[in-house]
Amino acid sequence: MTKTDDERLPPVASMDALVRAIHAASGRDGEWPLVLERLGDRLGARIVTLGHHEFASGSDSSVVVSSGGADFAQDMTAYAARNPWFLSSGDYVAGRVLTGDELIGNGELRRTDFYRGFLRPRGLLHLLCGVVAQRPHGAHLLSAYRAEDEPPFDADAKAELARLLDHVTLALENAWRWREADDLAHALLALTDQDAHAAILVTADGEPVHRNPAAERLLEQRIGLRLEGSRLVAASPADRRLLADTIARVAQMDPAQAPAAPGVLTLACTPPMPPVVAVVRAAGPVYARQTGVRRGLAMVAVRGGHAAHDPATCAFARQYELTAAQAKVSALVFAGQPLSTIAHSLSLSENTVRSHLRQIFQKTDTHGQMELVHLHARVCPTLP
Repeated sequence: MTKTDDERLPPVASMDALVRAIHAASGRDGEWPLVLERLGDRLGARIVTLGHHEFASGSDSSVVVSSGGADFAQDMTAYAARNPWFLSSGDYVAGRVLTGDELIGNGELRRTDFYRGFLRPRGLLHLLCGVVAQRPHGAHLLSAYRAEDEPPFDADAKAELARLLDHVTLALENAWRWREADDLAHALLALTDQDAHAAILVTADGEPVHRNPAAERLLEQRIGLRLEGSRLVAASPADRRLLADTIARVAQMDPAQAPAAPGVLTLACTPPMPPVVAVVRAAGPVYARQTGVRRGLAMVAVRGGHAAHDPATCAFARQYELTAAQAKVSALVFAGQPLSTIAHSLSLSENTVRSHLRQIFQKTDTHGQMELVHLHARVCPTLP
């Protein structure tokens, strides 16, 4: 523990100060060793630990030790399965405070391998334990240890730990909820990192919250989109107002309350590059600690002409009963290909391509290529 860490929390001079330190540590894991040290000072303990014990395997995990006990957790893990204090899982009920001699007498404890191999070399004997939380296969425990030549923990010490235990439990439950939400968010965002398509999570004001590697490359090349200061904007000035308004509108939607139709935009690129299609979907409101209110987010996903789209599996083609040839033309139109290129790639004449396109317009009740592209983006679930 460095001096700067020690200076962040003042010496505990009262119960109130210790309680504040406990709750402050809930958001900063690195401060728990210092909090445990000060809790040990209050309880008159040599070492204090905080961790999870699994009764079936006898294993300990996530063990935090008060300052100065760096090797204690590692060495104790080796003896965890032989710890006689853990013989009965029924003793460890959430909120309970108990002493070691309530679990096993000191005379019997001295005859165990745990005492001879672990406690005695460290000069320890007495235990005071509080059950922070109970789990199906184990429990989270706050444990304090005293030396063999010191008196055992008495009723006053048990009462003192009982008063503090609720605060430790609340602080850890809050930390666990935050960590679970944070890990889940990172896992979900990591999925977008594997996507070959650009995906950018933005606020209603267009400020990026997360962008995947494909989006980084797209923004560097200014393909349809770019960053202007801290905001996402269209690369073409003519498209900027439309993009900003669409993001602002969609971000206010809550998909949990009602299905929210995505916004679909065609964004110009520097010629001769074809335009790209941006699909703006509501991500729902998220609490912002900086402002203390929930803010809406939107996901901007981009499909460019380089992206492949299989006409054979396209839901859009199935929904509108397009023929195989029409499905291929539709997919290439969506990819931003001009009619001449479509004709060449399908070995058709431009007149045949135009004929297919007119039939697609009739089946889909659309009146132009951009309208067709936007409808395709709304219907096809394989698109971002």
